[in-house]
Amino acid sequence: MGDFEAVMEEIKAILPRSPLDFELHHAQSTLKWLLRLKPDADEGLQIAAFGHDIDRAMTGITETYGLKDLSNLDKFKKEHAERSAGFIKEIMKKHGYSQEFIARVENIVRNHEVGGDADTNLVMDADSIAYFDGHVEKYYAKNGKQKTSDKVKWMYKRISPSAKRLVRSINLEDKEVRDLVHDAIKEIDH
Repeated sequence: MGDFEAVMEEIKAILPRSPLDFELHHAQSTLKWLLRLKPDADEGLQIAAFGHDIDRAMTGITETYGLKDLSNLDKFKKEHAERSAGFIKEIMKKHGYSQEFIARVENIVRNHEVGGDADTNLVMDADSIAYFDGHVEKYYAKNGKQKTSDKVKWMYKRISPSAKRLVRSINLEDKEVRDLVHDAIKEIDH
């Protein structure tokens, strides 16, 4: 096995370089939600959850660059996930993880936007819940009502029924954002 603490510390040192000021908090929140969904999550799942968006910190590329609307979001997210997977792979190699273990984590990160297996779905759920738990309000402040509504629908559609229940239980402080999220979710649920 590799050096888990060293991998997590390296990721933690890189994330604040992101142009998004909440990147480290989002990673910590995603890890928190992963551990709530699966308290016995192994090192691979924890690394994937914590480092799934490392691309933004490494490249400075965020969806706010070049996406006038969310029509190309799926393509952007696929490229983002590919880059993040590559960065995580290199960090894990440096810290002594086996090729087989790295390949598993790399696959989870590569597919964290779309899911596909139990581990990847867990990270995708944790990522989405973390978005709703503290980041949707910042997204709204930067991107406005329509883009936030579209993003809420995109994030909500992709998650499991149990994650949807958790999202619906989150009490957002900002009434305007809370109403927007409620309306967008209601539209999806009906």
